[in-house]
This record gives sequence, C-alpha cells and structure tokens, in this order.
Amino acid sequence: MPTPATVLLSYSPGRTGGDNLRALVASAGFVVAEHSLGSAPAVDFDPIVVALIDAGARTDVAAAQTRRWRAELGDQIVPVLWVAAPEQVAVGLDAGADVVLTRPIEPGAFVAQLRALARTQSTAARVAVRAAEARLLGDQLKKALAQLEREQEMARRVRATFLPRSFPQVGAARFHVCYRPRSRSGGDFYNVQRLDEHHVGFLVGDVVGTGAASGGLLGAFVQRSAVMKEISDRGYRIVPPDEVLNAVNRLLIELNAGDDLPLVAMLAGVLHTGTGALTIARAGLPAPVYVPATGAPEVWAVPGPFLGSADATYPVRSGTLNPGDRLVIGTDGMRPTGDPGPGGPDRLLDVIVKHQDTTGSDFVSTIARDLLQHVRHADDFTLFAVEMG
Repeated sequence: MPTPATVLLSYSPGRTGGDNLRALVASAGFVVAEHSLGSAPAVDFDPIVVALIDAGARTDVAAAQTRRWRAELGDQIVPVLWVAAPEQVAVGLDAGADVVLTRPIEPGAFVAQLRALARTQSTAARVAVRAAEARLLGDQLKKALAQLEREQEMARRVRATFLPRSFPQVGAARFHVCYRPRSRSGGDFYNVQRLDEHHVGFLVGDVVGTGAASGGLLGAFVQRSAVMKEISDRGYRIVPPDEVLNAVNRLLIELNAGDDLPLVAMLAGVLHTGTGALTIARAGLPAPVYVPATGAPEVWAVPGPFLGSADATYPVRSGTLNPGDRLVIGTDGMRPTGDPGPGGPDRLLDVIVKHQDTTGSDFVSTIARDLLQHVRHADDFTLFAVEMG
C-alpha cells in the first residue's frame, strides 16, 4: 500500500483557521507536517508535495518565509499554496507562492487545488529523475566518445607507421603520391616494394564505407598481408598481381566477419623497370588512367570485385610504359561524393587531360588540387602515379 503524500502546513499556533486547514488536508488523504509560521529551522522538503501557508494577519512574515523557502529549494519543485485575505493575493504571488486562495475557503475547491498542486509536484519529480538519468547518460556518452577518440587516434598512429615515407628508385621507374587523410583513422593505403634489380611492385587500396578505427587497422592489415614476393630455399618468385589479390581475398573471407567486414578495394601491379612491361589487377578500386607521353589518355578498364565479399577471380591487364608514360590510380576519395560506383575514372580522365603537360610530382599535385576542390565528403583522398623516366 503506497505511503500517503505529505503536505507541509505552516501557520501560527492557536489560530482556528490553521486548525481547520489541517483537518481539510487530512480529509483529502495527505499526511500533515506542521511548521510554525516564521520559524527559521530548515525543512526537509524531500517528502513534501505541497507547502501550505496560512498567512493570517502575519503576511510580512509569510512572505519572508516563502522567499526563504524558495532560496532553500533551489531547483527542487515544491508548489507553495497560500491562504490569505483577498487584498494580500499580490503579496503572496510576488513572494513566490504558486497559488493564493482567499477566505472564505470553499472546502471542495481547496482540496481539488491541493491535489492539482500535488500532481504538479509529482510530474516535476519524474521529470527531474529523467533529467538526472539523461545527464548520467550524457556523461557516459561523453566518456565513450572520448574513448573512441583515443582508439581512433591510436589506430591513426599505428596505420601511419605502415605507409611508406619514401619510394624506392629502381631503374627508370618513379612513383608519386598525393595522400590527404580526411578522417581520424583513415582507410586508404599504398605501398611500393623493390622486388629485384629489375622489378618493382606497387599497390593502392581503400577500406570503403567506414571511418572508424577498425577501417584504418583493416587497411594496415591488408597492406601487410599483400605478399608480392615469395622467398624459399630455391630462390624467390615474384607473385603476379592477380595472385596477390586472390590471396588477400581468401584471407579476408577466412576472417569470417560477415556483414561487419567493410568492403576492401585494391589495385596491385608489377613493373619491369627496364622494359616498362606492366601487369596490373584490380579489385573494386576505380579504374586507372593510362597517360602516354604523346597521345590521348585512356581509362584502363580492368574487371574485379571488392575483396572479402566472395570467392572471385581477378583478371590481369598487361601493357607497356614507355619513357614519359604514366599510370594514374585513385581511390574513391577522388569522387565528389566519395561513393563507390561510376564517375570516378571519367572525372579523373577529364582532369588529367587538362594537366597532361605537367610532369613529375607536380603532375600528381596539380591533378589532386583540381579534384579536391569538388570533393564534399570526409573520405580519404589518395592519388598515386607510376612514371617511366
């Protein structure tokens, strides 16, 4: 059985009016806690639903007491009900009373008003509890976000250690990159590896559809897992680009992460730095653009699905980079929307045509500036070029 709510009744002892109010409050089903009007001891307002003041002839005392209670209550909501003479209504309201009833009191209206104020207090108490819960939830959310920020920062630092600070110079081959991390952890990755005195391997990749710490770490994992040269007791073997993609694809499938695994796009290539013979295979990444020293650039369409989604094959495309020729590779970050799909190679091709006469690292930087001015997303931007000198 619920405990009856408490009404704090403050009146001058000996007043007949106060005694009558006490009887009315009790008849309405409330517990009465008495308080001597004008006395200063602090009141425990926790169990109180309504503070009732019989001002009587001591209006100034009742007003001072009301103001003191309001200061003590602070943000705690306890309705204050005055009973006073008609000419004292404004005094009570100005002092902080919520309602002022004038004598003579109609018992039914008085009890109804008391219950209405009690409902107001009960509603305010529930709101206060929910507000406290919301503040607690907000504090927990802030802590969780701070922890996520720390994890993303750690992932960014870890991933940054896997990106090459410089590229090997093998024969006449030169490599240029413009990389703009646009999220805390990032999902793009790239690498160039000297395979022997004539061959160099390279790859460019993108973890698509995630900016979380797991995306950056997955990119670092894929980069380290892409084996382009196998060494054994009998010597070494340069791994063709399609085998590189097949091996990474199987490895991602074996992770068995299901729908939780982001899409991974990658292009791998092997270049003979003496003859310019080039072989590439592509998995989901936008098609690269071949830029001859003379003549019109063209998109090298190479089919190949994203890595980690299903068993697949990755056809290769072979060609030759003659002196002055370049191959330009970009991630989804070069698209204005950053979404996988059509539009990336065509946009890249248009920009390359504008700046085809630019050479060296300036060629990549100029194209990147042109592309970035149309980008309106937070995906990483990577533009990578292979050039035969």
